[in-house]
Amino acid sequence: MFNIHKPEQGMLTRWIAFWAVAALVVWGGFSLYSWMVGSLDFSRTLLFEQEGAEGFVIPVLEQRFNIAFLISWVVILGGLLAVQRMLLANPRNAEFLITTDEEIKKVTWPSWKDAKDSAVVVLIFVGLLAVFLVLSDRATEFLINLVMKIA
Repeated sequence: MFNIHKPEQGMLTRWIAFWAVAALVVWGGFSLYSWMVGSLDFSRTLLFEQEGAEGFVIPVLEQRFNIAFLISWVVILGGLLAVQRMLLANPRNAEFLITTDEEIKKVTWPSWKDAKDSAVVVLIFVGLLAVFLVLSDRATEFLINLVMKIA
């Protein structure tokens, strides 16, 4: 059921991509549930619930089991299965992620000292740019006020 194309290659990149997209699918499912429960028109007309018929409560989770809960979990589980098939089992997408993993391994990453030094240089220049923009703004404001008083 859960076949993986070339399971020995590029698994780190593939699993990172899988979990990132899976998090979006789960968030979307919970958002769908919140929308369905919050929309009175939807929950009463499309879900065929009458006034007061809100489903039973799952004891351990203290979660109301109703049609909105069922639909959102079907969407979440179906989405996760689709993501698994799309990212891990589809040969075209799997080859792309395997190649990405190979290219990442070829990168020469900077040392922590080089990264820290570069970050300090960037922060200094951002600070200098901020000071320049503030001074330019003040000078422009002063000149505009001066011209407006003269006119």
